[in-house]
Amino acid sequence: MASKAFTVLKCCVVALALSALSLNAVQSNQEPGKVDFRRDVQPILRQYCISCHGPSQQMNAFRLDRRRDAMRGGTIPVIAPGNSQASRFYLKLIGSQYGPQMPPTGALRPEQIAILKAWIDQGVEWPDEASGEEPSPPPDPKALPIMKALRDGDKQTFKRLALEQPKAGNLRGPGGTTPLMQAALYGDAESVRLLLDNGADPNIRNEAGATALMWAVNDLEKTRLLLDRGADVNARSEDSRTALLIAAGRFGCRDVVKLLLDRGADVNAKSPGLGVEMTPLAEAARLPDEALLRLLIERGADLKAAGPGPLAYAQYAQCEKCIEVLTEGAPPELISMGAFFGAPPNLDATAMTRWLARGADINAKDPGGNTLLMLAASSDSLPVDAVKTLIDRGCDINAKNAEGRSAMDFARLRGATPVVDLLTKAGAKEASPFKLPSINPKPAGSPREAIARSLPLLQKSDSNFLQKSGCVSCHNNTFTAMTIAAVRKGGLSCDERLASNQVKKIAAYIETWRERALQGVGIPGDSDTIGYILQGLAAANHPPDEATDAMARFVKGQQYPDGGWRIFAHRPPIESSDIEVTAVSMRALQLYGPKAHRAEYQASIKRAVDWLIKARPQTTEDRAFQLFGLRWAGVNSKQAIIQKGVRALLAKQRPDGGWSQLPSIPSDAYATGQALVALREAGLPATNLAYKRGVAFLLKTQLEDGSWYVKSRSMPFQPFFESGFPHGHDQWVSMAASNWATTALALSVSR
Repeated sequence: MASKAFTVLKCCVVALALSALSLNAVQSNQEPGKVDFRRDVQPILRQYCISCHGPSQQMNAFRLDRRRDAMRGGTIPVIAPGNSQASRFYLKLIGSQYGPQMPPTGALRPEQIAILKAWIDQGVEWPDEASGEEPSPPPDPKALPIMKALRDGDKQTFKRLALEQPKAGNLRGPGGTTPLMQAALYGDAESVRLLLDNGADPNIRNEAGATALMWAVNDLEKTRLLLDRGADVNARSEDSRTALLIAAGRFGCRDVVKLLLDRGADVNAKSPGLGVEMTPLAEAARLPDEALLRLLIERGADLKAAGPGPLAYAQYAQCEKCIEVLTEGAPPELISMGAFFGAPPNLDATAMTRWLARGADINAKDPGGNTLLMLAASSDSLPVDAVKTLIDRGCDINAKNAEGRSAMDFARLRGATPVVDLLTKAGAKEASPFKLPSINPKPAGSPREAIARSLPLLQKSDSNFLQKSGCVSCHNNTFTAMTIAAVRKGGLSCDERLASNQVKKIAAYIETWRERALQGVGIPGDSDTIGYILQGLAAANHPPDEATDAMARFVKGQQYPDGGWRIFAHRPPIESSDIEVTAVSMRALQLYGPKAHRAEYQASIKRAVDWLIKARPQTTEDRAFQLFGLRWAGVNSKQAIIQKGVRALLAKQRPDGGWSQLPSIPSDAYATGQALVALREAGLPATNLAYKRGVAFLLKTQLEDGSWYVKSRSMPFQPFFESGFPHGHDQWVSMAASNWATTALALSVSR
């Protein structure tokens, strides 16, 4: 059990890979020349990979027999064309840092690995004739107006068109989707009934293997209608999702779950997840609903077979009663895993004392050699009680991880804090301190000059990152889209061709995830990542489409009963604030909520606003996004709550004119740029003295290459690669900082 649990921790983003072992590049005696896919690559894939990642099974939702599926990746992007150093496909061939080395039957020969590495670095050429894909049949022209009427919420037109065409619900639209599926997604129960009465088949699948039932599970009446007409309760999509798996992970669907179970749904169905297999029990653990967990267990959910995944998700839900259900009679190693799941880079370690009280091993280590003390010391929440408990119980305060770092090394990244004081008093020592590089700013003479330096670098890195990683990031991609929008408003120029191409690529990326989002599988980072992506697309004036609809639906489905959203990880500063993810998610619903469900989305937005009003900000990120959220919601800048927020943010400005992310660390461009943008959003004029002082701080701290440097303090878990932005392992947070700084400067420029 312990071995399985630690494998989960190493592989999955829910538990986020905590190791940081060095990888040794595989070298062949002779570097391959130009790789030919059919001659060199396809035979290797067929011999060693297709059995686990092909038509019969898709481990971790990853297929290598079809080009479009391989390029989309599994539960995360896998191949990374042009960039083997960021390719999990390649990294898993040469070592076990990101899960068990592949293939499981034994390592490939060096020359085979060299071929696959060269194929990736050469851009993953995969000719059409070897793609393994069959062209999609064109959509039926008769289906399109019916499906458009449903998406538009035009009930009269839908009813007229549906009655004109016999068995209209069986017509095929784009991707094989039927009007019945569209009605399950956008329509009401009467729309579904009308199509069923007119001969619609509830078991027709689209090209992703989805059925109308899978899309209907957020509505009890639609679900019952489809089941009564013979919908297959255990139908599986190509991603192995079932209606029960989808329903169990959605708020407010307990009655739907019960109905599905009553009709014979497999309570132990499994689908690939982020490093773990998802079961209805794991899906339900994401919700603070003890009764739902007990219902599934009573109906036969296998707690042991589900592994440690449910325990990880229950911590995100902050449901102590759920955790009690899941840990009843659990072995000691699972308790220790619970403590790891609740610590950085997953959560902020504030629950660690409870895990220690349950019996977590004080000297346990994760696959990267990190101890609980190291992880607690890595938290911005400064969990003093947990650190004190670990010290008092005799943990090894000077243990070193695989990189030779100690708890004190991690603690000092946050400056002089009570955690550092506790460690110092106990005799903890630095082992391999994180070093700050020598930075020599070259102050810009004006905001225009600074923007002229920074923007070309930002746009180039924006393009490089998406090309090399295969995914859309907040720090490199969506932030840059928002920066470009601010620059345009200031009357300044950018590379419009590059900006337009990036928007198209981002839109294409979310289209590849549309079917998964409709089945309850989010882009890694979930609502936080998706919310930022939608905000970036909106900044570029991207029109709503069915992909943005699906993303907005996923985000709405993750809203908690109290009106807020929960952050998916503790990776400060970008991914560390419930206030931030609530504001960004709410904004996503405002920008891209489907027209057919406008009233329903407006109710969610109102609940989010109420949550934001009650929130108590602790950090600069919190204060900034509380202002953003309230202003996006239409709260007037003269209202007391906005004025109070402005005063609170201004009060944190340092004598040097900047802001800091935390009180214990120096001012930097990330916090300063973010604070200034929030203050402008809240109505503070750029001529205000405080704003001018903030601008002056940014001008004097810019480097000659156009960037601003910020030291990362997040626990690493992703493969490192160069994205074309300076500052090495600190490049991603520095890229985000440079975007915030450039946006703040653009807002100070008069047209």
